[in-house]
Amino acid sequence: MAKTMKGKRKKMTYAQSCQLRALVQYGKVKVPQILRNEGNRFPGFKGIPRSTMYRHSQIPLDGNEPFDKRKQNPGRTPLLNERDYRAVKRQIKILRTFEGSFSSKRLQLSLPEIQQKASNSTFRRHLGKIGYGYRSTRRKGILKQKDLKSRLDYAKRIKRLGLGLEFWKQGISFYLDAVGFIYKQNPLDQARAPTSREWRRRDEGLTFGCTAKGQKEGSTQIKFMVAISFQQGVVLCEQYENRLCGRKFSTMIRKKFPVAFMLSINPKSKRVLQDGCPVQNSRRAKRALEKLGAHLFCIPARSPDLNPIENFFHLVGKEIRKEAIDKQVTHETKEEFAMRVKNILLNYPKDKIDKIILSMDKRIEAVIANHGQRTKY
Repeated sequence: MAKTMKGKRKKMTYAQSCQLRALVQYGKVKVPQILRNEGNRFPGFKGIPRSTMYRHSQIPLDGNEPFDKRKQNPGRTPLLNERDYRAVKRQIKILRTFEGSFSSKRLQLSLPEIQQKASNSTFRRHLGKIGYGYRSTRRKGILKQKDLKSRLDYAKRIKRLGLGLEFWKQGISFYLDAVGFIYKQNPLDQARAPTSREWRRRDEGLTFGCTAKGQKEGSTQIKFMVAISFQQGVVLCEQYENRLCGRKFSTMIRKKFPVAFMLSINPKSKRVLQDGCPVQNSRRAKRALEKLGAHLFCIPARSPDLNPIENFFHLVGKEIRKEAIDKQVTHETKEEFAMRVKNILLNYPKDKIDKIILSMDKRIEAVIANHGQRTKY
């Protein structure tokens, strides 16, 4: 059987609406009486839906306050109030200072009174209401026009001199830089914390704790001076305390660099590639290198993409977090953490380090192609 098409609902005209409101609000006639059309008293409303009749009967006839004075249902009472919002804002600042990266669950666990009130999904919804979102952190600094020119000139000079892949493999004795890893008493909790994203407002892009570069949260950093060489892996891994200065670094050069050069791929050239760190380029450090017969091969300022050891540090950091999760390391002392980091640095696969160094030619080409702009590294 063919389906019968239902007719369209009859619409109420403005005149009918005014007549209905007058009957209900001033004539004290009930809507059911009008719908039943008792005694054929209300023939003008035939065919109009019941819901439409009830809706129009409540519209005020004079245009002032609504006829239905009942309080409308505002919905469920919010689980979090203004006092809870203020507590959340205070706690976010505390966690940024002492914990660094944190998840919404971690933030909620640090506020027991809120944890008892709402689930994590509800808590994240309320974070959005007060302007916080799970947004990307700013990872790279700003390059000025002077930096772009120096980077482009450096890359073109390397290409003009014909320093190809063999130079990066054999010509550089080792690639040098300092690195620090943040010590946490509970490595497992920190390893599970989100990276490259933070709970922040849109206007907090450069606020302390909201950037990925240079986060120094926590009470202690385990610092190392590290050098890598092609086919030799890590040839120098020296831990140091407190702040490094020119005097300390020159002492390290005299004591540790001769062995590092002997372990490198090219002990004769003694050529070291490093960045523009003021400590590593101080007058004392340069004099100590000259006494060893070593030569510096410096890269432009703000150019970590031209030093392959930066990629090595990133991979080591990932390995440290992975090991904490795999071994379920829930507590360790500062000395245990330092030993764990040193073992990972010294035992890192040499083939992976070689793969990083072999990408130097492509990095130079990318800098030229991008006219000095940053490259993916």
